Amino acid sequence: MSGKSFVEKELSAPSVFKDESKLSPDYVPPSLLHREEELRILARTFRSLAEAPGEASYRLILRGPIGSGKTALAKRFGSDFEAYVRKKKINFKYVHVNCREEGSFYGVLKNIIRRNFERGFPSRGYSSQELLSIFIEILDKNNLHVLLALDELEALIRKEGGDPLFSLTRLYEGRPPGSPQRLSLICIFREPECEEAFKLLDASTLSTLGHNTVKLEGYTSGQLKEILEYRVHEAFQENAVEPEALELAADLAGETGDARFAIELLWLGGKFADTARSPRLLPEHIRAAQMNIHPSLRREDLKLLSLHEKLLLLAVARALRLSQTAYLPIGDVEKEYSAVCEEYREKPRAHTQTWKYVKTLGMSGMMSTKISGKGQRGKTTLLGLYVSSERLEEELRRMLESKKHG
Repeated sequence: MSGKSFVEKELSAPSVFKDESKLSPDYVPPSLLHREEELRILARTFRSLAEAPGEASYRLILRGPIGSGKTALAKRFGSDFEAYVRKKKINFKYVHVNCREEGSFYGVLKNIIRRNFERGFPSRGYSSQELLSIFIEILDKNNLHVLLALDELEALIRKEGGDPLFSLTRLYEGRPPGSPQRLSLICIFREPECEEAFKLLDASTLSTLGHNTVKLEGYTSGQLKEILEYRVHEAFQENAVEPEALELAADLAGETGDARFAIELLWLGGKFADTARSPRLLPEHIRAAQMNIHPSLRREDLKLLSLHEKLLLLAVARALRLSQTAYLPIGDVEKEYSAVCEEYREKPRAHTQTWKYVKTLGMSGMMSTKISGKGQRGKTTLLGLYVSSERLEEELRRMLESKKHG
């Protein structure tokens, strides 16, 4: 008996999507709605880099909350700027690197070199300062000018302090007069973690960044609706998205101003529509998507945490779920953390190290901290969560169990 297999039937079924990749977090659309003024500021800041390359090094700070379009803005400008500068017969390259994903200054430099200049470059055998010198030698050898965007730079500063930024901003000190300055920087910081990161930088390093700062605000519901309309045109079949569904996605994401969350709702809503064999994406599909994602709980952020950061976060989530309270004293959490460590056969870290984990998780936007007030004996640090304790506990348990049995 011939016929289509189950998988073949699924793959050949109609879909509301036309080009699903246009909803990917890595996709940068040709036009960025509601960021035109910020693009103008970037163009004015780096204009001299195109007119007189090598005469000076230019720097700019780009900051804003999750989903405000920092990465897309930098990538859109970098791509368009590179195309413009190359038309002027200038050897120029825009390079974008995520510091949180690379994990260290060494990792940042190694992958800049391997991904952009020398794919066969050895992964070991050099210090970060040696890699930095090699990077500059590559630029000099190829008469190349680079605009480097350091995304989520607060993660690198939190881990290594101000040394990496100090090295990058003082590359040309001590070099012969007239030596071309080939590296300019866009330093991208996530709000509100950037304020803590700035405190870890000395005054001289902050001053070398200059006063060029672009601060992005979250989008309004109206702006998100226009952004989603643009993405619907790119990603979905004609008339495949009900206007009410698009408006609902914009309203839900408008509470945080997070465009990434709005686009994620649209994408997952489309998946639910396809699963239901619906020819159109309906408001009910957006509601189903909203139940499956949370704007502050991102799987990719959890994966980047160390093992004991995950264990401590699991302890917080479990303790809060069991206590049904908004906050718990850090001492209570540490007791639960010890129990979680025993469960996963790990030795608990000492209080000093645990406190460092608390600060790291606080800066991540998942955990909240405050000092106890009236009604409690003495002063202690209270820990809470910005995300659902049940959802977080479920996700962390899944990650930890898969690693334990992997």
